[in-house]
Amino acid sequence: MQDRARHDPGSGFGPPKYPGTFLQAFREAAALLHRDIRRWLGTAVECADERSRNLVIGLENLYRLARRHEREEWPRLIGDFMRTAGVSDADAELTEALASVGDRLLPRLGLPLESLPASAQVWSQSLAETGLCVNLVIDRQKTFHYVTAEAINESGKDGPAWFEQAMANLRARTPADCFEVIDEESGLRLCAVGDAFDSSRALLLDTLLPEGAGDGFFVAVPARDCVLAVPVNAQALGFVHLLKVLAEKNFKTSPYSISDRVYWVREGVWRFFCVEVQGQQATIQPPLEFVEILDRLAPDKNASDLIEPSDN
Repeated sequence: MQDRARHDPGSGFGPPKYPGTFLQAFREAAALLHRDIRRWLGTAVECADERSRNLVIGLENLYRLARRHEREEWPRLIGDFMRTAGVSDADAELTEALASVGDRLLPRLGLPLESLPASAQVWSQSLAETGLCVNLVIDRQKTFHYVTAEAINESGKDGPAWFEQAMANLRARTPADCFEVIDEESGLRLCAVGDAFDSSRALLLDTLLPEGAGDGFFVAVPARDCVLAVPVNAQALGFVHLLKVLAEKNFKTSPYSISDRVYWVREGVWRFFCVEVQGQQATIQPPLEFVEILDRLAPDKNASDLIEPSDN
């Protein structure tokens, strides 16, 4: 019974979250690549390669990617993914001195990595109460490796110092015009460079869109390769529901999805900006810090009727 539990997807973490056809395709891909499945971790799988090096592979985004294709393609698709992604805690490339790869260090904005073994815990910095976080990764062109907390501790510098270097690297590789206006009336911008670091570019808004430096930006990060943003102004208030609709749509259809929420970002501080759309009616619950801006930009009663101030 103990051996069966070891190989039962999701054992110890509640009922299996993914369909059996997907899990079977994962097993087939692992066998073809000579990966030994050691533990099913609910939303991730711990494997070992032919040299007994550990590899932890997240399943959520992989499943979202796979279901966009025919099931016959799943083993090949999963195999390609396994060749180029994961968090390894035994790979010598990950334990090399961070100083030697500092020019390839980049920030990665997304959801917290869950169900990782203690030996593979990555460095993480949360974005207030948004549910999002920032990690550090080493870019290796066709793949990337997360920087572990252990690597930070052994580097002689703290995480925030490495994060500043990663941000500088991201600025250097980001086109100045990467946020393209996709709706003239609202001023809505889209960033979709497509190099796997677009979500992280939401951290550069003050630099890339200085016109929003005063009151900040409405931001959506529905997926890794899609960021939507609009500087906060009276005009944008009338279109924040559009941002919510687009966030939900892209979150459901894009691989590597992150969030269907709208955020208010000012001076690097992220806050959840609640927007609910029901039919033709949109209701917003701004954080308390936004109420002063709202009173200034939309003092008329009709706009205020849509507002329910929130403590978030």
